[in-house]
Amino acid sequence: MKIGKVLSICLAISLFLAVLILFSALFFSNGEKNSDGNLIKILSDNDPQFQLASEENNIGFPQAHWPHKSYKHEWWYLTANLCNESGQRFATQWTLFRTAIDDKHWYFAHAALADEQQHFAEFREGREELGTVEVIDTPFSAVINDWTWLSSADLFPAQLNYGSPQYLLQSENVVDANLPKTHWRANLSLSANKGFYLQGDNGFSVKHLSENIASHYYSQPFIEVNGEIYWQGSWNKVFGRAWFDREWGSAMLAEDQQGWDWFSLRLNEQQALMVYRIRSQKQDFIYGNLMNSDGSSQVISSSDIVVTSAQIPNSTYPESFTLTVEKMAIKLNVKIINDQQVMRFGIEYFEGMVVFTGTHSGEGFVEMTGYQ
Repeated sequence: MKIGKVLSICLAISLFLAVLILFSALFFSNGEKNSDGNLIKILSDNDPQFQLASEENNIGFPQAHWPHKSYKHEWWYLTANLCNESGQRFATQWTLFRTAIDDKHWYFAHAALADEQQHFAEFREGREELGTVEVIDTPFSAVINDWTWLSSADLFPAQLNYGSPQYLLQSENVVDANLPKTHWRANLSLSANKGFYLQGDNGFSVKHLSENIASHYYSQPFIEVNGEIYWQGSWNKVFGRAWFDREWGSAMLAEDQQGWDWFSLRLNEQQALMVYRIRSQKQDFIYGNLMNSDGSSQVISSSDIVVTSAQIPNSTYPESFTLTVEKMAIKLNVKIINDQQVMRFGIEYFEGMVVFTGTHSGEGFVEMTGYQ
């Protein structure tokens, strides 16, 4: 058997065992499984040893990019809408998560690449003490197995490399014709001229109308991307726009909340709109922020935002949304491009590209959780 096949099998086995161990711990670390079986709610279980997000905490840079291990959860999240030189549309996601179980800190990463019909995803996991994860503060870098985020100053510019194991692929357009079409890779250069946009009240982002559910949260929606992707047996030069979200806290969902719909939409070259709706059995919580390329932003009152969804029979996730902010003369019809963009690594969620029309037209991403 070729060494590449042996390594592939070993990697698959190790990832399966890691997921099994991680989610067994999530189920049983507090003695019982959450009654509705929602793994996001299991992650939301309160643990008094971890710090809660507070409006008294000030977010400073570059420290905000670093790990915050006094909190139970955090993530570094990047989505990008890309095109190759022939105009073919692609969408990609890279996310690094950290979650704490007792005094142990687990890192796991999700990544995906899709066109308008197909979607392929990969998973990595590790712990710093096992040598499979390294996170460096200044300049920020994060290495998890064979995936790397390497910044040259603060957070941007950065080089991001992820996807199928590197040993399966050759650079400079040299490929193995025998490789399955499911192998893919992204090597991206990221740059941003502006700073970061604090969400909520100076980075204190509330997620519930009455309960103490909140996080610290900031974004950068104006990122230029250039690089290459390996897709369907060949390398493609790509370019486009990326959106970065950074969040940490120790609480996720209240008992009445099922999940969320999260929109990151570029209205034009100068404006980006972020809206999330956390769905509830009692009353949904909605938040919005209109961010401008000059560094300014405007938080939108939840009472001014209306989000409705359309779902076809026998489908798990909505196929489209209508998003209205009447006071800003915004009315968007948001359509899912590829309904295959579902991540299934223990916690299932949809993360995929969308296009929208209406008062504005453009593209972006939507994340949906809690539907299964």
